[in-house]
Amino acid sequence: MPELQYSDYYLPRMAHLKVEATYACDRGCPNCNRFTKLAPSDGLDDLDPSKLDDMLCKSARIGKIWTRITLTGGEPTMHHAFEEIVRVMMRYKNRHNPQCHATTFTYHHPVHYEKIERMLRKYPDLEVKDTNKSVPERHVFAVCMAPVDDSKYGPDHIYRGCHLGCRLCGLGFDNSGFYCCSIAAGIARVFGMQIAIPSIYGVSMDALIDQFRHVCPKCGFYNLCRAKDKGREWISPTWRRAFRDFNRRRAAARGTSQTRCARTPSPRSPTTSRHACGCAPACVDSRSTP
Repeated sequence: MPELQYSDYYLPRMAHLKVEATYACDRGCPNCNRFTKLAPSDGLDDLDPSKLDDMLCKSARIGKIWTRITLTGGEPTMHHAFEEIVRVMMRYKNRHNPQCHATTFTYHHPVHYEKIERMLRKYPDLEVKDTNKSVPERHVFAVCMAPVDDSKYGPDHIYRGCHLGCRLCGLGFDNSGFYCCSIAAGIARVFGMQIAIPSIYGVSMDALIDQFRHVCPKCGFYNLCRAKDKGREWISPTWRRAFRDFNRRRAAARGTSQTRCARTPSPRSPTTSRHACGCAPACVDSRSTP
């Protein structure tokens, strides 16, 4: 197998971050690239605001600059702590990089948009990407048509990322950590992949490229597979098995979670006096080691 150089790959945009706030969405668009219809959210994947806060504080401490941070999903405003997540993002912008484009997506549901308007009054420089979906969007690409199910991509194929994911999106981030693109976070969720880079200290181009071999074989964006009929789901066999297994895992997890909640009192959250970056009053883990 030939040794590849960085120039042989679609390299992720290291200064752009897409934060997967939630996989909840009530729009039900076919071929959604976050799989919100076929792998619906039960809240288990909702972003913990303290994890975002901790990561951004550590980024500031080591001199890592984010030029764009975007809340996405799902519909971000459906997160129960949406306003806290926005507050964390805007604090990073205001204290560490005023030039950072701090953005949230929304599809402009009247009920959800009240939260957006409230945040805009508090943070006028918050940017809003309004997709304005009055009806479910008909996506062009069928993300659930896996290249691994196409004979064109044999076992020796070297997956190199793609323009849509890596070049346009930037890095993905969720409760588990970092991904080569935001779609990769959703793929890892459905397939149960433990491939996230857990800490900002471990993020490197090599580590991100290594994720390509796991997620690209599953992603219809890689082979630019178009939905022949945009009004229905296009799902290859690998994805059918993945959705079946995902829903089984979630059913089991819900049962375990309900049992634990019934038997175990919730621990009190620890209090701290400062942020991890030493910049503000506490609301997150203040440990300074990786």
